[in-house]
Amino acid sequence: DDMSFFGIEVAPGEPAYFHPDDECPCVRIKRAALIVRGDTIEDGARVLVKCRIAKGPPHVLASLIPGRLENVELDVTFLDDTRISAEVAQSTAAAAAAERASKRSRSAPVTYAVHLTGNVEDDYEVIDAGDAGDGSDDDLETRGSSEPESSSEDESTDDEASPSAAPTTTDADGSDSESWGSGSDLEDEEDEDSPAPRGADSSATASKREGAANEEEEEEGRRRAAAAGAATGEWADPDQRDPSALARWDVANGEWAYHIQNSGARQHRRSSKMPEFKWTGPLRPMKVSPKRSVPKIGWLCPLPDYARTGWPEAEFASSLQHKLEVKTPEQLAKMRAACSLGRAVMDVVAAAIKPGVTTDQLDRICHAMTLMNGAYPSPRNYMGFPKSLCTSVNEVVCHGIPDARPLEDGDIVNLDITVCLNGYHGDLNETYMVGTGSSDPERAARAKALMKCALDCLELAMARCVPGARFRDLGEAIQTHANALGYGVVKDFCGHGIGALFHCAPNVPHYAKNKAV
Repeated sequence: DDMSFFGIEVAPGEPAYFHPDDECPCVRIKRAALIVRGDTIEDGARVLVKCRIAKGPPHVLASLIPGRLENVELDVTFLDDTRISAEVAQSTAAAAAAERASKRSRSAPVTYAVHLTGNVEDDYEVIDAGDAGDGSDDDLETRGSSEPESSSEDESTDDEASPSAAPTTTDADGSDSESWGSGSDLEDEEDEDSPAPRGADSSATASKREGAANEEEEEEGRRRAAAAGAATGEWADPDQRDPSALARWDVANGEWAYHIQNSGARQHRRSSKMPEFKWTGPLRPMKVSPKRSVPKIGWLCPLPDYARTGWPEAEFASSLQHKLEVKTPEQLAKMRAACSLGRAVMDVVAAAIKPGVTTDQLDRICHAMTLMNGAYPSPRNYMGFPKSLCTSVNEVVCHGIPDARPLEDGDIVNLDITVCLNGYHGDLNETYMVGTGSSDPERAARAKALMKCALDCLELAMARCVPGARFRDLGEAIQTHANALGYGVVKDFCGHGIGALFHCAPNVPHYAKNKAV
């Protein structure tokens, strides 16, 4: 009974089947794991692992969701004539959208590999889908699960996602690999024309209708909030005394893990083990909660491409990376609205900063408030970034990932918040002192002096922003003042243009003698 392993390769519209040899008396499966291959993930895709014994009905063993639920523990034993299958299940609307996207894109087609481990006697052989005989493992008239499935992976209850929930992980080998395009985790989208699953009772149908009504009500609320905020500058904010309002978009029962990304950002993975790094100070990363979900409906305009794919293809391919865009009055009006919302989100998140609060809790507030005003949190899923704002604590330069570490008195934390409202991004960041700093007054004094220097540098550079000024002159103003007070300037990152793209020309270096125009 040694542990064995086999895999099933499956593509959208192409189910695959395995079955034991005639002499194999027993199959015991203990785990199903999903591996995603390809450059794009279809919206709303699930990979269903099913079994069928003799000529009996198919049963769903596991419903795997790319990027969100990729490992499932099982303990199922089969005897006699068993066939195991894997297939990609999508709503009709999602499948049609994916087919249209694949025709426009030059990216590699998506395939999924389901790895099954357990006690297996003898080898398994692959049966081509065309030779599977009568009765496929999908008895529905439309593509999808053969049994009713809950969408509980997308939304949490009050008890499932309390702010004090302890991070946990069940990785067997300490690592769960993902690609940057590890899939859309927008809320599940059902095809309205699909028939209800067989055997569904009237109460289940009524519950589904009630859920749809609630979604429509939320959608209308987001639209109203966006319109009112753009007109008045007054934005809706979540009731932080109501845990369910803040946890609305948390992934129920999701595993916490370290987020590890390669230098090119093309691939990332979640691991139960802390990464090795040449640390520059005492700060260490802590585990990160699963990426929070967002609604599929109710947006004022199409979301950025990376919201679904994890890679900003349109941004990188745009001519605006090397050509300056002079915004029209209409574009400026939309950017002002986005920046106004970003400012409001910043104020609400900053008000929650205090010793003992984790940066993950700050992310939850940012995420909830951004969504309730009809906007998308721009950092989320950008090049695989797992959170909705960047929180950079102490020696972290920028783009820090919110995690489970509680803030401490005397820390400084930079909040980098960007929202995408009605197709335009509004980007801002500020640095705050945590608490009073009374636990270490000398450290607090150094931190405040650093923050004061950075603010002065910003104001000096802004004073040079007049028609005819060169972008290179801004870096001169910044470095001259910083050096005079004994500080250095980071050269690895720079300012950038913004608009319908998250990042675009011009690049604005913060150091002297740069080569900007």
